[in-house]
Amino acid sequence: MNNLVYDRTYRVNTYEADASGRLSIPGLFNYLQDAAARHATVLKFGKEHLEKENRFWVLSRILVKMDTMPEWEKETIIRTWPRGVDKLFALRDFEVLGSNGKKYGGATSCWLMVNRKNRRPVRPDSLLEKLNMEMKKESSLERYPSKLPGLVNASYKSQVIPVRYSDLDINMHVNNVQYVKWAIDTYALDFILGNKFNSAEVNYLLESVPGDEITVHASELENNTFEHSVVRINDGRDLCRLKISWTT
Repeated sequence: MNNLVYDRTYRVNTYEADASGRLSIPGLFNYLQDAAARHATVLKFGKEHLEKENRFWVLSRILVKMDTMPEWEKETIIRTWPRGVDKLFALRDFEVLGSNGKKYGGATSCWLMVNRKNRRPVRPDSLLEKLNMEMKKESSLERYPSKLPGLVNASYKSQVIPVRYSDLDINMHVNNVQYVKWAIDTYALDFILGNKFNSAEVNYLLESVPGDEITVHASELENNTFEHSVVRINDGRDLCRLKISWTT
């Protein structure tokens, strides 16, 4: 296997498991983010390489589908590969595997390269063109992440949440996993304990930074599927939209 496909092994630690004894949803998103960052470094377009050109990567969209979540203390392999470019998006896919090769699920994602000074997207073609001919084109899922619509009639609105230091990442904005945590915290405990995570589709729309205050809005669709919006209070704009599905 060449270095265009990258495997990273994780052991589900106690602090990464939830009350079900399996990897938590935020824990899974952390694994995906970590594996993507490590592989980008191997391919020489990671954080330290982009900093020389005053650029950085941001996750724009992701779709995750899981048959089951890895169990506590079990080894979990995140397999990831870049899958080319679609306009401004750099595409990256993932498989979530057990140490025996069993597939737990997969994910597909769209990333933007952003200019650090003006915070505007930069076309990634020039950086990735040397890899395009060799990239694995196979997708782990049947479709890309979609553009999610805004929430029309929210049935739930959280209390005001200030952006805190612990929410931030190395780019000094809210880490993408924190939005997932905020959405998960809108569910009643009985619901979480009585259902299993099936899928999450996330659109990251705008940065959130220290000083911001947000609220999380939610609405139930059908078939145990819920829409969420993370809204910045001072201008009422959606920072992030999520669609999360569960099974019994």
